[in-house]
Amino acid sequence: MQTHLLPDGRRLEYLLRGTADAAGTPIVFLNGLSQPTVAWGLQVHRLKALRPTLVYDASGQGRSSPPPHGSRPRDHALDLLDLLDALGLGQVDLVGFSFGSRIALRLALHAPARVRRIVLIGCAHRETVLRRWIVRGWLDALETGGLAHCFRIVTPAIVGEGWLARHEHMAPNMEAAFVRRNDPECMRRLLADTLLEGGDFTPSDLAAVRHPVSVLRGADDIVVPRFLNDELVALLPDAVFHEVADCAHTVAIEQPDWTAARLAEHLLEA
Repeated sequence: MQTHLLPDGRRLEYLLRGTADAAGTPIVFLNGLSQPTVAWGLQVHRLKALRPTLVYDASGQGRSSPPPHGSRPRDHALDLLDLLDALGLGQVDLVGFSFGSRIALRLALHAPARVRRIVLIGCAHRETVLRRWIVRGWLDALETGGLAHCFRIVTPAIVGEGWLARHEHMAPNMEAAFVRRNDPECMRRLLADTLLEGGDFTPSDLAAVRHPVSVLRGADDIVVPRFLNDELVALLPDAVFHEVADCAHTVAIEQPDWTAARLAEHLLEA
């Protein structure tokens, strides 16, 4: 990973890949809140020979600096825009998961000419009572039991029964990786910031997103209920919807081949 210094001195860790044969619009992958860039590994592996790919840790993720208190998705989008400028990347495609999907939408609204196409995975454009309770539970788990306890509370809420059954034997290693890659204060701040008011997208916001958008969802996702994605697709002017069975919130991890096929359809065949 390489380091980009933001104007206020904060660091963003990133990795830009692309072979001599890779051409066309770069693809930027935006992590979920506690997700590392390695979670995009299969998608980047399949696309890096075809397009330049950029993975990065937003403020508060990985080894990037903590976000300022009260940071909203728009603030993270401005950080990303500064990184794109520094790398000389003009128009890009955005693939955002959960927390990252909100950053993708904010960047598309703030700098529409810089975005060509968007893929939103597990995207909640507005809060619900259930989502607030889930996030509060994660924050409580972190504050009372630390990162290891938080992992044991978060994991069954974001991955499906099938994936968990196939990978339960790896739980100790997954817990250790979760603790290793996350800073407790940074995660606490990110979780707390998601509970602040003012992060929702209004119908007029979404109507202004004129880019072609593909919305992906796991059929068993409890973090983002189906009605939210139905509403999102109805409000976006140019959106398609895909749902995959035997999958919860972490679509790219639970169904990587299906996800890769949907990315190819939307980003490579356009």
